[in-house]
Amino acid sequence: MGDEKQRSHPVEKSASKWQKLARKRWIYPAVYLGFAAIVLAAVLWMQGGQENAKDLSGIDEERSAFDTNDESVPVLGDSEVFKVPASEDSGVFVQKQFYDTSASTEEQQAALVFYNNTYYQSAGIDYAKEDGTSFDVNAAMSGKVVKATNDQLLGNVVHLEHNDGVVTVYESLEALDVKQGDTVKQGDKLGTAGTNTFDTDAGVHVHFEVRKDDMPVNPLDVFNQPSSAVEAPEKAQTSDEVSNPSASEGTDVENQDNSTESEMDAEKDAEKDANSADEDQSDEQKSNEQKSDDQKSDTKDSQ
Repeated sequence: MGDEKQRSHPVEKSASKWQKLARKRWIYPAVYLGFAAIVLAAVLWMQGGQENAKDLSGIDEERSAFDTNDESVPVLGDSEVFKVPASEDSGVFVQKQFYDTSASTEEQQAALVFYNNTYYQSAGIDYAKEDGTSFDVNAAMSGKVVKATNDQLLGNVVHLEHNDGVVTVYESLEALDVKQGDTVKQGDKLGTAGTNTFDTDAGVHVHFEVRKDDMPVNPLDVFNQPSSAVEAPEKAQTSDEVSNPSASEGTDVENQDNSTESEMDAEKDAEKDANSADEDQSDEQKSNEQKSDDQKSDTKDSQ
């Protein structure tokens, strides 16, 4: 019994100390204030963490993890710039320039295409090789194929749609490697350079155009620029802005018109002719079918 009393004595003494402490008036306010301080510190810590997280997300959007110079990195759409529609080692050169109304008379004459007794203003630039051989034609910028077809006048044609109302055009292709609806990346092969009946003097080449809101823009002005930097001209070029170049050279061309038109007009005329030919063929087919039905009807009546 004595041992048990000795063992319980420290516990009782400790309990009595807590009981005495609990009787103090200041103990409960002190506990309350301490708990409130802990809660307030936790709230402030969480708010500070959220603000830091927002700051970090902003840095991630404007800067690459691999950017050691702390320079802002633009988004993908603006980081891609127009390139020549052929590989650097292809050996191509600019065979025909874009028709510029502010250029000299000599430069304007060099940017004309003579077809069907009419001079057409080049709405783009022609690329060719010195030896006249074919080469791969690549996408000048990533985009979507909105047109991939064979044109009787212009050869195989590809239209790529990009951001900001910009379209690139590739004409006089010998073969096509894409179809309408495809999505291509910059540098992807679209086809190979070939010939067409619109500009036979050009030989094997590719005609490359850049259009902003369906208006031609000089490709040389947009190379190494993003699509957002392309600006449409204030007004479309008209046939009144240039005279017949043969007249200034003193050259006579039999039955030649004195007008010049845009190369885009030639493309539109070719599409109209193709649609008209399809309609004529359809009408002829319907006529032949009608004749066949009439002949069958006559045969039955005679029997």
